[in-house]
Amino acid sequence: MTLEYANRYDEKGTLPFEVVQWISGGELVIREMICDLRKGWKPAMIMGHCTNEKEQEWDIAPDPEALTFRIRLDKHGRWKDAAGKVYRLEAIPVRFHRYSFVGGVYDADTDE
Repeated sequence: MTLEYANRYDEKGTLPFEVVQWISGGELVIREMICDLRKGWKPAMIMGHCTNEKEQEWDIAPDPEALTFRIRLDKHGRWKDAAGKVYRLEAIPVRFHRYSFVGGVYDADTDE
């Protein structure tokens, strides 16, 4: 299986990046992808919680005009950029926006 995408997970959700070049086993060049929320989906908010958050559907495409930058593998086996943001190499691009502002644990909190 080829890992062609580096998805960035943070408290706001997930952003997809395309792997442009493998510099070495510990350094990659990536660029952000274009993401458009499919028409018709609207967040259903109840007291600060989005009840249909997992039903989001996104159209994701490469963006050849996007700036490229490098991520490196740290000593703990995590891919990070110069600002310390964490990425996961995956076979598919993932886009997810976290609409809920209520604190709590979500999928990206777990270390693998």
